[in-house]
Amino acid sequence: MNDYTGFTPVELLYQAKKPNLFEGVLTKSPKNVPTPETIGEKVRKAYTRMRKKARDRQERRKTGNKTWEPKVGDKVLVRAQPTSDAVVGVTAKFIRPYEGPYIISRVIPPSTYELSTTDGTVRGEFNKKSLKPYQEETPANA
Repeated sequence: MNDYTGFTPVELLYQAKKPNLFEGVLTKSPKNVPTPETIGEKVRKAYTRMRKKARDRQERRKTGNKTWEPKVGDKVLVRAQPTSDAVVGVTAKFIRPYEGPYIISRVIPPSTYELSTTDGTVRGEFNKKSLKPYQEETPANA
């Protein structure tokens, strides 16, 4: 049975009967026999299930940094471009995903930011999507 629609493809395409694995094992009584569904009811139920699954996917979707607006002077981390170096023995999966912290020195509208190091040298211009707010670590005993 397809988990997404709740019906097998044979049921929806060819209006075939749903396979019943326990038919030969269990005894039949009039109370236990389900009422047959028409193809229209099956399709309606399938669409209802698919809409629910799509709604659940929308709720799980990442929203990104829509609410964060960096300002001049804020500390940020920049997404790194990991590259492997087999000669040195560095594997990309062990490289840190972000570099920094850097300080925003200039805002270039609409979503580009010029970053500089703590000593004032310019690091480059980066899009907001590749930036992440830097959070100062607080001591565990504080």
